[in-house]
Amino acid sequence: MFENLNQSYPFNNNFKHNLRTITLVSAGFMLILLYFQPFGINFMASQKNGYFVLAIGMVSAVIFFFNTLLLPGLFPGLFESDKWTIRKELVWNFGMFITLILGFTFTALAFNITNLHSMTVFRSGALAILPLVLFNLLNYNHSLKSKVAQVIDTGRHWLADDHKNVLNKKDELVRIESENGKEVFENELNNIILIQSASNYIEIFYREGTIIQRQIIRQTLSSVESLLSGFPTIKKCHRCCLVNLSQISKLSGTSPNYTLESIGLDFRIPVSRHKIAEFRKLVSRV
Repeated sequence: MFENLNQSYPFNNNFKHNLRTITLVSAGFMLILLYFQPFGINFMASQKNGYFVLAIGMVSAVIFFFNTLLLPGLFPGLFESDKWTIRKELVWNFGMFITLILGFTFTALAFNITNLHSMTVFRSGALAILPLVLFNLLNYNHSLKSKVAQVIDTGRHWLADDHKNVLNKKDELVRIESENGKEVFENELNNIILIQSASNYIEIFYREGTIIQRQIIRQTLSSVESLLSGFPTIKKCHRCCLVNLSQISKLSGTSPNYTLESIGLDFRIPVSRHKIAEFRKLVSRV
């Protein structure tokens, strides 16, 4: 169990974040005291009590400022993020807790808050828990957001790499049979440029070296679209056209008449108006 204390733990040494956190914790701590009035103290009953709340709010801010901004600057080797562990985090928090108790105790004595005189240290300790919990919650929330952002960023890179790998595959075979099974088109995915419907037939445009060939098969475009749904590079750009993104060189035109171009193809491929935004993104990735 104690071995777990040596596991790494993220230490937040972001100056702006820590300064913002200290401000929020101190202000929130004072507002909670004024609203909930712990130990039956009416902190709004007199100016002295109100000043006491302001004082312990400032004390907590000074203690957090010293521990999160000054100490890491004075001892950078001790507070390195890569070397920070759960054990160090617990000791650091315990040190802040003791300092808060002492600060609140002396402040209560200085302001002569009679409600805190009985068991002053104990009650100051109970008060000290609140800003410490608030501080750690905000830090944990920031750390969690950073981790989520890193995961999302990693996922984006992974998807981008995966997309590139898919586009670069040249050995995937595509097989399309006619409705009666007598005609078959079979070729590598990377060679296919365009599949467009022609009544009850489809026309497949594909490359053989530097030459563009065409094959007509009796089949519906919707059936072929379903058949090729497992190939991410095959996309429907128009109600009558399926294109291979790896063969598209350019998206051109002006709204609403956009077309796709492929090197060597002697005509342009139409793009439906509602598909323009999608293909603008897809073509930019190719």
